[in-house]
Amino acid sequence: MTDDSESRHLDVLARRFLAALDHKEAGRLDRAEDDLRVILRIEPRLAEPRMELARILLDTDRLEEAEDNAREALAVLDSGGQWTDELPENVVAAIAHATLAEVLRRKADEDDVIFGDPAEFHAMVKEAKDHFARAAELDPNEEYGSYHAFFLGMPGQKVMLGGETETIDATEATVDEPVGEA
Repeated sequence: MTDDSESRHLDVLARRFLAALDHKEAGRLDRAEDDLRVILRIEPRLAEPRMELARILLDTDRLEEAEDNAREALAVLDSGGQWTDELPENVVAAIAHATLAEVLRRKADEDDVIFGDPAEFHAMVKEAKDHFARAAELDPNEEYGSYHAFFLGMPGQKVMLGGETETIDATEATVDEPVGEA
């Protein structure tokens, strides 16, 4: 593909991506998901559509597929594959880490994980915390990840509760134990 044809190709995908974001914002998640899947069939190496798809899948409780897409988006970003330049690289990477962390946090809340192998539960919670911490390191202003990290008991995380900001200090931080573990 020549540079000119590749540029036109990416422009078409960019318009479709913006349309998908509009559909998502308007609550037309099925349409947004369809548009994102089309983009990724055409060009699977784009992190941003994969991140948006992971978010939709997370929001609609399809956690396994959300995890796969979030991990793939991070792999693309780690290889220098950021597509858009509207946001700084650190912000895009922080959002990707926070999305994966939230998927893992939600998976750790599922009964089969809570009542399953304690080592699997702890590994999942640890990985979620690691991704939340990486998101905060990349973008200290990243509020979404900070909000969910707060509920995992991560030190230094702030959240607004009842109109007041609360912060977890290092002495309060603990890992939740799965049910039935001594």
